This record gives sequence, structure tokens and C-alpha cells, in this order.
Amino acid sequence: MKKIIFTLIFTLCFTNIYSQDTYVKLPKTESNCPTFIIEKDIIANESVIGASKELIAEMSVLKDKPNRKEHKFFNLTANGIIFVSLKKETTFKTQSELNEFFGIEKNNGIYVNGYLIENSDYKIATECIMEIELVEPDSDNKLERKAINVWTLTKEQRINGCERQNAN
Repeated sequence: MKKIIFTLIFTLCFTNIYSQDTYVKLPKTESNCPTFIIEKDIIANESVIGASKELIAEMSVLKDKPNRKEHKFFNLTANGIIFVSLKKETTFKTQSELNEFFGIEKNNGIYVNGYLIENSDYKIATECIMEIELVEPDSDNKLERKAINVWTLTKEQRINGCERQNAN
């Protein structure tokens, strides 16, 4: 009996040590497109850079999955994050402004490309909003109340993914 209990406790401890945080996302969210974050708190897409690379002051890429407790952007890292500082102002909407516009409580959660924004400090670049959908609670998404999903990806990118450049 002691062996069984010991084995059970050991197994539970071992699996908890190596378990990873899961992403909070809407069902059927599939994409290989990285998230762009401008000036540390504005969610965008590659169109903010445009054709002119001269607008980029600084750029860095996060490929690895960070720790949820230490990084407020954790839930947006499923496909990597590209951090960008620009030499131009970026117009944006706050999460509470979007919720208020759609008649939802100001502090209601918002999803971007199907992934929940877990920190209310994040804003969304207005020029990068491709579509906004109002998601009703159902048995698939298990939402408790209506939510907004902001798409910064085009419909083609949602279906076919984003092109990846191979480093040679």
C-alpha cells in the first residue's frame, strides 16, 4: 500500500513539475502568425511597419514560451512576439473603449486573433484592426458572457497562415 501511495505522489509531483501553462483562447483558433507589440503595450500587425523600414527604431523577437507569472504578454506568445519601437505615433483603442463601444462592461476581457489579452494595460492599434466580432457564450467557447475578438490578421492569414522567412 505504501508503494502505491508513494508511486502516486511521485507521479503527481513529476507531472506538475513538467506541466506547462496553456493558452487561454477561443476554440478553433489556429494561426502561425506572431503577435506584434509596439512600444511595449500596443498590439498590432506587420502593417504598422509598412514598406518603410526607416520607421523602425528598434526590433526584437521572442520565440520561446515565457513564464505566465513574470510576463504580462504570456497569452499572446503562442506563435512568438515581435517587439517594435517606431519613430512615429501609433493611434490605438483601449480595451475599455472597445468594450464600451460594443455595449459591454468596460472591464470585460478582449481577445486578439482568438487569444485572450490577460492584462488590461494593452491597447490595440486602430490601423491594424481588420475585423471585430462579438462572440456569444456557447458550449464550445465556455464563455460566461459576451466577448470581443479583434482580428489583426486578414482572412487569408487566418486560413493560410503567415509567411515565414527561413534564415540561411
